[in-house]
Amino acid sequence: MRSGTVVKVADNSGPCFLRIIKILRSHPQATAKFGDHVVGSVLYTHQQMKFKVEKGSLVRAICIRIANSHLRSDGQRLRFQYPAVAIITKNGVPRGTKIFGPLPKELREQGYIRLMSLGTIAL
Repeated sequence: MRSGTVVKVADNSGPCFLRIIKILRSHPQATAKFGDHVVGSVLYTHQQMKFKVEKGSLVRAICIRIANSHLRSDGQRLRFQYPAVAIITKNGVPRGTKIFGPLPKELREQGYIRLMSLGTIAL
C-alpha cells in the first residue's frame, strides 16, 4: 500500500473506507507492510451506527492485510484479495472490539497480541 490508496477498515469502530495519507516510516516512498502504522482520512462511515469517528476525520491505523504477496521464511507466499487496516489510538490500543476476517501470524511475531485476540482467524 502506498499513499493515496483506499483501504477497507476491518474492525467495528465505525468507518468503512480509509484513504491513506502517510505511512509512518523513515523512507518517504516506502510501501506499507504488516504491522505498519499509517495516517488516513475517513471516506465513508456506516450510516446506521453512531460512532465518534466521522467522515473526513484523520485517524491512525495499523495495516493488517496487504494485497501484495508476502514471502514467509518457510517459503510460503501470503496474499490477500484487498488491503485492510484497523483503527488504533495514538497509544496503539485498538478502537474497535472486533476485527473481521483473517489476520497474518506476522502480527503476533511483531508483538500485536491485542489485535490478534480481537481477530477471528489467524493465518
